[in-house]
Amino acid sequence: MREQSLVFTLTALDSHGRGVLAEYTAAKDSTVQFFFYQPISHQWRQTDFFPCTVTCGGGYQLNSAECVDIRLKRVVPDHYCHYYPENVKPKPKLRECSMDPCPSR
Repeated sequence: MREQSLVFTLTALDSHGRGVLAEYTAAKDSTVQFFFYQPISHQWRQTDFFPCTVTCGGGYQLNSAECVDIRLKRVVPDHYCHYYPENVKPKPKLRECSMDPCPSR
């Protein structure tokens, strides 16, 4: 009697965007686990600081983070960076600016 088997077919893209087809055969009662490593193609980049809130007398500036497609070198929607658990969005930074006193009137 011939033993039954399961055939798993996987299609993926390689690092050059070409399709790769892999086929796995396992006995019907076996346990099969697949582990995939997907290189990060999107990452967070901190922005420049926004303009100061005042021109004199002490204000503050904030920056932010944007999601960037590493290959295309362009900003993309944030959800692309959330695909990777290790890719944590940096917290905004706050700094003082325009600390010189304002001229008297």
